[in-house]
Amino acid sequence: MADTENINTSDEAVPPSPSDLSAGAERAGVKKNKGIRRFLQVFDVVGGSNLRNILLSLPFVFFLVILGFLHIANNHLAESYARKISRTEKEVRDLRWQYMETTNKLMKKSRLSEVSKLVEDQGLKELRQPPLIIEVKKEKK
Repeated sequence: MADTENINTSDEAVPPSPSDLSAGAERAGVKKNKGIRRFLQVFDVVGGSNLRNILLSLPFVFFLVILGFLHIANNHLAESYARKISRTEKEVRDLRWQYMETTNKLMKKSRLSEVSKLVEDQGLKELRQPPLIIEVKKEKK
């Protein structure tokens, strides 16, 4: 049966031989192989060794190479952005910590007891009694 089997790789339709018609299940397998072989022949550069096939495959190969370069460049950019984001997040955490520390120091230094300690050297003292209010009455003309 293998001797009578005709596998046509061209686009012409070939009528099946009588031995192919008798084996219905085998015929379906031949059709599948035929389609697969046609599909693989499009991409077959090594097996064909035909200069025309090689030249027809070059645009597809160049397309795949360009896609590979784009994929590598995209991964490189994504990783550099991720490193930049993590660096910026660390900087934000450090600045937030510095802000909170500065705010706490300012709150501590602005307390009445701390201010009175700082100005005591200049001769100023904290009032122990409430301030006196001086009222000035304006005379009417």
